[in-house]
Amino acid sequence: MHFHFDEPVVAYMTRDLEIAHVDTPVEHIARAMQARAISGLPILDAKGNLVGVVTRTDLIKLGLLQAGRRPTHSVMPLPHRRASDVMTHGAAEVTSAMSLRYAARMMIDNEIHRVFVTEGGKLAGVICAVDLAVAVRDAKLTAPVSSVMTSPIVTIDIHQPLSAAIDLLDRAHVTGLIVTDEAQPIGMFTQTDALASRDLPRSTPIEATYDAAVICLPAEMKLHRAAAHVSDLRVRRVVVCKARDPIGIVSATDFARLVAMS
Repeated sequence: MHFHFDEPVVAYMTRDLEIAHVDTPVEHIARAMQARAISGLPILDAKGNLVGVVTRTDLIKLGLLQAGRRPTHSVMPLPHRRASDVMTHGAAEVTSAMSLRYAARMMIDNEIHRVFVTEGGKLAGVICAVDLAVAVRDAKLTAPVSSVMTSPIVTIDIHQPLSAAIDLLDRAHVTGLIVTDEAQPIGMFTQTDALASRDLPRSTPIEATYDAAVICLPAEMKLHRAAAHVSDLRVRRVVVCKARDPIGIVSATDFARLVAMS
């Protein structure tokens, strides 16, 4: 057991919190996610009570239900709905005095990327998987990054259309795909890219929308150094390579799982 992860959530949580209300249109929520580079918003009722959460995954599933099948149709149009129509009720929450390990276990047990933090019964912030990567960095763990990576990786060829990438994100239940060209990793296509591309035609090539910034780390790199890449750059995932070939992927969720099990 690593005692660093007994630290209270308050030491790593984010207080600058973007919020929405039950009557907020989902299009406004999508724009807020893009502007703040966040993957979920807490939903408050008229009294300011936390009643749910809307995530990127919720919006992608909603958009896919609206999508037409013609190449010229928008790939993922969002309907005129409000937060209360699509939110997950009963958002996971902890008090600021609870441990990082406890929060991490909530994330892993509930297959979520964030837990909201309360103080005195009121919403005070959020602790997310990337914040737990900061804790792994600070704990100076020296095991190789390959020990926590997910393998095999989910890839998509750069010549595929946007619709194929978004469908694969949904079917594979992942938040990011490695984009390849002749089997070599050249970038990432993530839920962030999917949401930003929602009004483009289904036939739009991935090449027009993917993120060419991909971080490849050697399999033997120490965990705390890999966690530093994730936390300092605020990226959710890095590719693990051996002899320049991709062999796995490490996401912020993998760091959360490490904290939960330590």
